[in-house]
Amino acid sequence: MRISPFRAVIGGTMDKSSLLRRSAEILAGVIIAATAVVYTTVGIRTAGNTAVKPLTEGEPESLSISDKDDAVTGRTDDFRIASSDNALLSINDNEMSGLQEEDAQLVSCETPESDMQQDKEGMTVASDNSSDEAATAEKETTSPAPVYKYVNVNLLNVRKGPSSETEILTTLPKATKVQCFEGEGEWVRITADNNIEGFVFAEYLSDTAPPVYKYVVVNAVNLRKGPSSDTELLGTVPFGKKVQVFDKSNDYLRVLTNDGIEGYIYGEYLADETVLASRSSSGGQYYNVDLANKIIEYAKQFLGVKYVYGGSSPNGFDCSGFTQYVFKKFNIKLPRSTSEYASVGVKVSREDLKPGDILLFDVNNSYRLGHVGIYIGNDQFIHASSTKGKVVIAVLSKYGENLLGIRRVIK
Repeated sequence: MRISPFRAVIGGTMDKSSLLRRSAEILAGVIIAATAVVYTTVGIRTAGNTAVKPLTEGEPESLSISDKDDAVTGRTDDFRIASSDNALLSINDNEMSGLQEEDAQLVSCETPESDMQQDKEGMTVASDNSSDEAATAEKETTSPAPVYKYVNVNLLNVRKGPSSETEILTTLPKATKVQCFEGEGEWVRITADNNIEGFVFAEYLSDTAPPVYKYVVVNAVNLRKGPSSDTELLGTVPFGKKVQVFDKSNDYLRVLTNDGIEGYIYGEYLADETVLASRSSSGGQYYNVDLANKIIEYAKQFLGVKYVYGGSSPNGFDCSGFTQYVFKKFNIKLPRSTSEYASVGVKVSREDLKPGDILLFDVNNSYRLGHVGIYIGNDQFIHASSTKGKVVIAVLSKYGENLLGIRRVIK
């Protein structure tokens, strides 16, 4: 039987149309399935990490495909596929390109390298800040190391307050170790081993222990090889001689004499609080260390007072006026004229020089008495200096004028 060409054309046309429609439906189904898989995967991988992009007003909210009894509805933000009796399939290239780009962003759940670097740097900074805060907290809670110094004068007054006018609590011998705290002006608060707390003049403290000297206070004392009267006798040390003291063993002190001989002397025969200055038929004159320290502390109150020729008050001093004014405070009378100081008190040798002694100088290498000062210990003296124009402390061994003599008026 022969088929009409018209029917063949109609039939062929319908077959092609049906085929196209079915192809479109299959393609749409594949796209929908692929889209669902992509969104499901993205949702799982980005859960808790990447927020889902919200719908933008005006964007399509769904993808719909209808054919007889089949209906599938799915959400898409980028494209729409429609199927009808005319089997029309329309996909916009630009929209598909946008979908691909959007999908590429959604599928990538890894944090961009720059963001990761920023996060890492942020974590590093936070860690460093934590370390700095911890170190600061540790410093704040750690107590500073205690500061220790040593008394560098024979006897040092410990006072109740930061002033020489306050009560004397006790005196500390030379080389005593003390702990230092905050001070006030030229004074520093200290504590000693005897639990005495008070204020001392800061200049009388040093960072290292100074040498300690004592003096023989009997007619002669035996110097022995060991800390016992049974040990070898090395010699004798006469009355008034100075020895350097190192340590104590039993009742003996290990000493070094001026002749360079090291040995032991019975401790009771040495003293540092009262030292014989000169001998007489009555048994000698003793040096009052406590009084000497008081005189020196009082004299230092006038440091910086201007030099005035003929001056004898805190409004202005010359050298003899200053010396006279200081000693007068302690009921010791001295002459007003410098030339008269050659005969005051008792003559003292350079070897026996002690704090509080009066120093006699010449002027301009004339070898004639023209200037006086008060020795304060440690190779220093205080005086009203015409050159400096005020009361100052000078170094004796470096002073430019000649030392003509030493007089002691402290008894």
